[in-house]
Amino acid sequence: MGPHHPSTALRLGNLAATLSALGRHAKALPLEERALQVTEAALGPGHPETAVRLGNLAANLGALGRHAEALPMNERALQVIKASLGADHPETALRLGNLAANLGALGHHAEALPMKERALQVTETALGPDHPETAARLGNLAATLSALDRHAEALPMNERALQISETALGPDHPDTALRLSNLTVIRGLLADVAPDGPESSV
Repeated sequence: MGPHHPSTALRLGNLAATLSALGRHAKALPLEERALQVTEAALGPGHPETAVRLGNLAANLGALGRHAEALPMNERALQVIKASLGADHPETALRLGNLAANLGALGHHAEALPMKERALQVTETALGPDHPETAARLGNLAATLSALDRHAEALPMNERALQISETALGPDHPDTALRLSNLTVIRGLLADVAPDGPESSV
C-alpha cells in the first residue's frame, strides 16, 4: 500500500491514539501530523476522514496545553464536516462540542455557549432525548453555564443528564457517577451563593 495510502494514515492514527492513552502526547503528535498529511493528500481537504485527523491532532495539541494552536484545526474540522455531512449530523455536533471545549480552555466561555447549545440541539434531534450522548451534551452545556456563573440555569441540565444516564446506562455506570458528581458540585455552588435567611429573634 505504501507510505501515502489512507490505510497507512489509519495505522499512524491508531498508534498515536495508543501513545496518547498512555499519556505520551508529545510522542503521538508527529504521528498525528503525518496521519493528517497522508489523509489530506490521498482523500482531499474536504473529506470527512480529513476532519477526523484534524480533530485528533487538535485533541493532541490540547492535551499538551497548546490550545491556541488547536483552535484553527477544530474550526476547520467543523467546516469540513458541515460541508460534507450536513449541519444536522451527529458528527457535526461532535465537532461543535470539540470547538466549544477548545474555546472554553482558552477562557472564551461566552463564545462557546451557543456552540454547545447547538450541539445539544443536533444531538437530541438526531439521537433522541434519552440517548447517553444527549446527556453528555447537557453536561457540557451546564459546565459552560457554570463557568459563566449561571449556576441556576446549569442545575436542571445536570439533573436531566443524570436522569438520562441512570436510565440508559444504569446507576453504577462511570458516566452516571460523573453526572452525579457534576450535579453535586452545582448544588454546592448554589448553596454557597444563596442569600442568608432572616435571623431568628431571641
